Amino acid sequence: MKLKTVLGTLGVVAASALLLAGCGKKDEDADGKTTITFINHKTDWQADGTWDKYIKKFNEEYPDVTVKIQTVTDYGGQMKTRMNSKDYGDVLMIPADIKPQDYGTFFEPLGKSKELEEKYMLLADRQYEGTQYGLPSQVNATGLLVNKKVMNDAGYKEFPTTTEDFIKLMEAEKKLDGVTPFYTNYAAGWVLSNWDFIRAGVSGNPDFTFEMANDTKAFTEGSTMWTIYETLYELASRGLIENDPTTTDWEQSKVDFANGKIGTLLLGSWAIPQLQVANEANAENVTFQAFPNQVDGKTYLAIGGDYNYGININSSDAKKKAARQFIDWMVDKSDYAEVNGGLSAVKGADMPIALQGLADAGVVLIEETPAPAGKESLFSDVNNASEVGVGSTEDQKRRIVDAGIGNTKESFADIMKDLNTKWAKAVDEYTK
Repeated sequence: MKLKTVLGTLGVVAASALLLAGCGKKDEDADGKTTITFINHKTDWQADGTWDKYIKKFNEEYPDVTVKIQTVTDYGGQMKTRMNSKDYGDVLMIPADIKPQDYGTFFEPLGKSKELEEKYMLLADRQYEGTQYGLPSQVNATGLLVNKKVMNDAGYKEFPTTTEDFIKLMEAEKKLDGVTPFYTNYAAGWVLSNWDFIRAGVSGNPDFTFEMANDTKAFTEGSTMWTIYETLYELASRGLIENDPTTTDWEQSKVDFANGKIGTLLLGSWAIPQLQVANEANAENVTFQAFPNQVDGKTYLAIGGDYNYGININSSDAKKKAARQFIDWMVDKSDYAEVNGGLSAVKGADMPIALQGLADAGVVLIEETPAPAGKESLFSDVNNASEVGVGSTEDQKRRIVDAGIGNTKESFADIMKDLNTKWAKAVDEYTK
């Protein structure tokens, strides 16, 4: 299979323009060390020297491995382009939209999933036909980052448990001076995809994603996806979001949230420390909540893996060995997950304070069930064929916001009917 077939027909010139230095095939340096390149999305860590501290710590145990760090801002987009070539580092964070059946084309097998599952959790995302191609850098939950002071100032002491009451909270916050109740981060794009990652928790069903891939009514009224998308639409249509969504600023939104100018963001738990650091004096106002929906009187929150570490299958044997040592150290021994507000993928690790607090309050934490053997790619196949882009693109979420604020003439019902028609057609194609 040609790489161009898998990742699209992006030109060779475009791919070449983005190639970064330091990813050669040379096995060892003159001093006998092996040099590997780790490409990732943590640009802030490269800028402030945090990655240097991690590499220094890693080298205390593995002095013969030199790790070169390369960070990318538009990680998903640029890595897709780079992967049209064989030159995409030695270790990388596996992009979200790689099809399971293509893992073996790009990534070195890390072992049998069943054996690795004895030590690690949430491996389903990056396994195919019993082989594991990635290890989670951390475990997150996706939910609502709520500024407690803003919520209290609006007259609420407790966070709502239904979408109807959540909208009422947002309307109460709108009456506060200088506060945007909900900030979509529309322009950032990737932030909107988080609306799809709450689906298992909203449904309260650990099998939801696989069942959705078999469901011809996945976007009809009363469905989980309808509940999620309707909430986004209501926020937009009632003027509870930023005034001009097309000009949103991700970095500024963190500062504004920390300073009480934004009431709520929908993000992963990994964002908690970033919001706390934005204004340490107000760190205690940063709270994490499950999406306000109950199933049989209970609120659920799904936990899932963040980016997975993967190894470039085109790297030399020496580099693959060094890359595996680095990945194992990052997952097993470093505090990367904890520092980033997540849970280690190693079974038995301590739960972060934010998630433990929700569990203590009665929120049920669930882990999604892996798809049955032989069906690992079904959801991806249906998702791609339908072009709905659940969790892989922000297009439909932007479409909903555009309709809500009146930039288009579509109704919410029209959008959902279109999505369901496309989804049902793809389900029929791949399940019959």
